Amino acid sequence: GKFDHCGIVVPGYNKDKKDMFDPSNLLLLEATASGGIVARSLLSRLERSQSRTVILLPLVSAGERRGDDDYEPSDQTKRLETYKEKRLIEFRNKWTEQSQKQGYSSAHSTLGIIGALGYALGMQETSRAPVSPSAWVVVSALQHAGVGENLNYRTAMETKVEAFLRDHRFHETDTVRLRPGWKFLPPVTMREMSRS
Repeated sequence: GKFDHCGIVVPGYNKDKKDMFDPSNLLLLEATASGGIVARSLLSRLERSQSRTVILLPLVSAGERRGDDDYEPSDQTKRLETYKEKRLIEFRNKWTEQSQKQGYSSAHSTLGIIGALGYALGMQETSRAPVSPSAWVVVSALQHAGVGENLNYRTAMETKVEAFLRDHRFHETDTVRLRPGWKFLPPVTMREMSRS
């Protein structure tokens, strides 16, 4: 399928670590035309979304098992998760602040158009605009958290939204590559409406 927007789930502003992953405290970090790079409540964002299809792509670290009631994460897995959380919070704080300071919201649409035109003309390798501003934010956050492979400076700039759903083992291009041990689980469909 074709997707035109994405975001990354990041920990909320809650100070109490045990409440950090309560669904009501999770935030969706995304690049928008209205507010720039923003972190909004995941639950309210999903409720207000007008998209026909909304999916979540769960991310797991090496050795992590989801859906297993008897699973107890190892110390190494806990350290990886703690490091990822800390780095995602740093990224969230840095880019939401930079977005406001630099007036990103007024440039979002222009960046998206320039990036899409550059891609359509085969000039994405030299364009100074990301192919997809929302994919750029997500890939940059994954790289900052030590999860996404940073193959080169252009990796985040040339990523399209649908690349998150393509497995790098079967596709050489247009994929999001994660560092060894990390992987995306199958997508979870939150909403799917047919076109009328």
